[in-house]
Amino acid sequence: MSVNAGRAARREDGRWLSAAVLSEQAVVWLLSSIAFLNALGSIIVFPLGPFFAHDLGTAAQDVGFASASYSLAAAAGGLGASFVLDRFDRRAALLTVMTGFLAATALSGFAPDFGTLVATRALAGLFVGPMTGLLLAIVTDTVPPNRRGAAVSKMIGAYGVALVFGVPAGVAIASAFGGWRFCFFGIALVGVPLFVGVLRLLAPQRAHLAALKPWRLKERALDFWTLLTSSPSLLSFLLIGSASYAALLISPNLPTYLTHNLGLPREKLQEVYFLGGVFTLVALPVTGRLIDVAGARLMAIGVAVIMTGLLAAAFLTKTPPLPNVLLFALIVVFQLIRSTINQAWVTRVPAIEERAAFQTLIAVATNLAQAGGAATAPALLAQSADGRLDGMELIAAIAIASAWAAPLLLAALDRLLASRIRTPSLGDRLSPPVIDV
Repeated sequence: MSVNAGRAARREDGRWLSAAVLSEQAVVWLLSSIAFLNALGSIIVFPLGPFFAHDLGTAAQDVGFASASYSLAAAAGGLGASFVLDRFDRRAALLTVMTGFLAATALSGFAPDFGTLVATRALAGLFVGPMTGLLLAIVTDTVPPNRRGAAVSKMIGAYGVALVFGVPAGVAIASAFGGWRFCFFGIALVGVPLFVGVLRLLAPQRAHLAALKPWRLKERALDFWTLLTSSPSLLSFLLIGSASYAALLISPNLPTYLTHNLGLPREKLQEVYFLGGVFTLVALPVTGRLIDVAGARLMAIGVAVIMTGLLAAAFLTKTPPLPNVLLFALIVVFQLIRSTINQAWVTRVPAIEERAAFQTLIAVATNLAQAGGAATAPALLAQSADGRLDGMELIAAIAIASAWAAPLLLAALDRLLASRIRTPSLGDRLSPPVIDV
């Protein structure tokens, strides 16, 4: 063994815990903590819209552009990275994108005007697309399909933790001290120990490298195009994108709708997100287990029924049957449940050597759809002289239609995967992970 090889071996044995020591559950929890940071970075602008309007002089309905710039940049970053991401150790790649995300998020706290805020959010977004794909790829590599629904539910559940702790704290800081800037500084600060955790505790993630072919640009481009345009991939993108588009039509506008249309005091906004987060922490673990047992299609039908009732009650009736805080918290929860179902099911599509690329492309589809939703909403809405938002009825109708599209798309994806299992030649490069256990 060479001197360099000996040093490398000692580093792997001593500096980081091995994959055998850091258990499957420990890996999932570490990555879920990073997903929490990712989620918090994504949603922090939702409840801060009224504060941006007051401090930066932007119209309340234009806060969607801060979300749109973030999502579009995440899509661009993810698309560029997906072409090469599977050729690197996934831990090293994760550390790289975390560094960029944390630095750009801190810069958002220094934004002197709304235009600069949009630009710094876009810079942070460039690193988020690859980061999301890497997190899900590592989880998919680590957890077998029969437990993957529960693992993915923990990842999506990080969104609920962000709602419980991060968003209410952000609203409280902005309300009490006018300090929305400290929300971004706080995200960057929380990310430092997580970065150290990945560096010191997560073993190198190189198992997928054994299945890679030598780098040939033309051949790699053909493989990438096959992955991008295969029927299972396209259905997966449509499934994930339709849910994300509908969610971002609604989410950035909830604070303004609640405060201006329904008269909810601004300081009570945190109650909506706190209650939604608590419900999420309870509901998503159950959702993950039900996915593993009952499958995604039946779950999607149930979610579509419930979402139809909630959205109709919130936006299509003059007198909602539930208290506003409870009703809108439930809307937040079921948006997340739907995302959990979809994300868990599409992990069945790629082969191990394509998982980071595929999951990053899923993140691209998510971010493009989110950007479309966030950017479309201002065109569909109008703000009256008294600050009320007009047009939420149309947005609710679009979201209801999207909820009912999910069971149909899941059924079509199941048929394609079943066909591929019966006919292996159709899936030589895209055989689903469910077979390789």
